[in-house]
Amino acid sequence: MSNAPHLRGLHGHAYAARSSYRQPARLITREGGEDLWVDIQNDERAVLASAYLSDLQIDPPLGSVARKITFPDGAVFETTDHDAIEELTGKTRGSLLHHYEGFNARLIGVVAICLAAAWVLWRYGLDILAAAAIAMTPPAVIEQIDVGSMRTIDFTMAEPSELSDEQKEQVEKIYLRLVNSLPDDTQQEHSFELLFRNVPGMGPNAFALPGGTMVITDEFVKDFPDVDVMAGVLGHEIGHVVEQHGLKRIYRSLSMYVLIAFLAGDVGPILEDVVLEGNVLLSLSFSRAQETSADEFGLRLSKASGFDPAGLKRFFKELDGRFGDSEPPQWNSTHPSSAARVEAIDAYIEGL
Repeated sequence: MSNAPHLRGLHGHAYAARSSYRQPARLITREGGEDLWVDIQNDERAVLASAYLSDLQIDPPLGSVARKITFPDGAVFETTDHDAIEELTGKTRGSLLHHYEGFNARLIGVVAICLAAAWVLWRYGLDILAAAAIAMTPPAVIEQIDVGSMRTIDFTMAEPSELSDEQKEQVEKIYLRLVNSLPDDTQQEHSFELLFRNVPGMGPNAFALPGGTMVITDEFVKDFPDVDVMAGVLGHEIGHVVEQHGLKRIYRSLSMYVLIAFLAGDVGPILEDVVLEGNVLLSLSFSRAQETSADEFGLRLSKASGFDPAGLKRFFKELDGRFGDSEPPQWNSTHPSSAARVEAIDAYIEGL
């Protein structure tokens, strides 16, 4: 005889064989020799289907979805009473999985551990992945990043420089003096190149590409002729190149996307936008840290090259006077505010 318990009225709904009519029903078991005999009865006590327990196909549990029991003739009984079905079938792999998937204190702990692991990967693992990727990137590939970027810049936003030869020569002398103050191995690792461009709408600015190409705008040269200011800003951009900030941002963004895909799988277009926007916000503090590091590098390099490191401070004070009210809040910016940078530069210069 079977050791399975008898069900005197497991309530649910049923579909008779070859019928799409859903009707209230109950499942009843009775002795059938070595196996249990299972009946489906409707509200009028009419038997809709019968079979041995061993001949039934019982679907595994899935959340709160109704569980189906299919009879050999095609009749189907379904119920949400998972506990009663488990009493009938005993513990199965499906029922155990259903138990662990249920909401309980253990689940809260697992979620907390997963979130903590994701934070550790984001905080430390991404930097390790980025450093490994940079080490494996051939110099020719980095040079092509600069070449491709300059083609895009020249095509979309930049115009040929309108500076005189004398103005360009003055800036190049400052630039070469800074580069020549770098250690020999650092000079050999990077292809330092200074380019002049007229970029309407960008204002007084300078920026560096990952391979060592540096662009300085005409407006910067005209608005800030002070050699110490030029040295501070150029030293800052050289710091971005030497410390490989551009490549780190590229590889860190790619690694973050891979991490999100690994944790969330195919997140879909809407959630993808959400997590990627979140990635941008999380990366802002990383970019601000790079800007602070480049500021400190530029201050050290300016002083080592014989320039007054306070020139960088004068530059940011001027920017704060021009754009202080229109600057975005620091949490929403890749750069610290000009006022904050002036304070940080003052504190750093005192320690030089």
